[in-house]
Amino acid sequence: MQLAVLISSVLGLPALHALAAQGAVAGVAVPRAPYAPTEPDQLAQAAAELGLPVVRLEQASLATGLRDWLAALAPAAVLVFAFPWRVPAAVLALPPHGFLNFHFAALPGYRGPEPLFWQIRNGETHGAVTVHRMAATFDTGPVLLAEPVAIGPTDTHGLHRAQLAGRGATVALRLLASLRGEAPALTPQPQDEALARYWPRPTLADVCVRWEEPALAIDQLVRATNPWNRGALATLRGQPLRILSTTPHPAAATGPATPGTVLQADPDTGLWVACGQGEAIRLDAVAVEEGYFTGYQLAALGIGAGEVLGQQLAPTSATTVTDLSL
Repeated sequence: MQLAVLISSVLGLPALHALAAQGAVAGVAVPRAPYAPTEPDQLAQAAAELGLPVVRLEQASLATGLRDWLAALAPAAVLVFAFPWRVPAAVLALPPHGFLNFHFAALPGYRGPEPLFWQIRNGETHGAVTVHRMAATFDTGPVLLAEPVAIGPTDTHGLHRAQLAGRGATVALRLLASLRGEAPALTPQPQDEALARYWPRPTLADVCVRWEEPALAIDQLVRATNPWNRGALATLRGQPLRILSTTPHPAAATGPATPGTVLQADPDTGLWVACGQGEAIRLDAVAVEEGYFTGYQLAALGIGAGEVLGQQLAPTSATTVTDLSL
């Protein structure tokens, strides 16, 4: 049995390697830039190094490109890893087993292009690698496999993403075994639309620290943006501040201090900031124009108690939202 792989994210590379080692990949297709200027080249090179034929697809001629590609390969199914464009419904029906999408989050509760951010931001304790048969609308269609992946209390976006990529290879091999008849057939399960929620791409406002939030909520935001967006956004002395790592202290009683106020800045104990509900949070790693610093280094540089960190809600050249679609 031969499969075709449609891939636009390095999240799918471990799965591609695992499937290629089984001799199961007939060919690979990647989208052309400019939607992601460098990643398609990296993916194409990786596929070529595995000895797999690679084609590039254009958004304007997607239906024709997919039809020609499928006619040449005649795969039993197309496995899809984070493809950014809607596949035409007529094309979805061409392979005998359809297009099978690897969605790196739990369905149906976390539909959308950047579910990792939202799952960590919302304090979920588990994500998932979910394989579903693609339908005409994004992230719908019956589910064939769903493999939970834990989100630890200190996991960042990058760490969870790496865990998902590794688990994706395991799930891909399980799927292959079922399609080959070497394991029990998978029964597609319709998604429960009553539980469905589509999460949009995060906006600038979504990645900005609101100091009035509780310490744990701010920590979740920070972890959800590291390295995605290169941290959560705030301001220090009117300049952009990206917060990469924090330690929440929900039990700290900060009294009447205004959220965002530096409560303590000491080279030995770090830089503690007041937040909502009378709590505090320590800034462990940050990025400013001069570079990356620990909170201890910021304290040594002269940031003092009583200073107030601001909220970065206006776009600047240093406040971009990165697109890591899944």
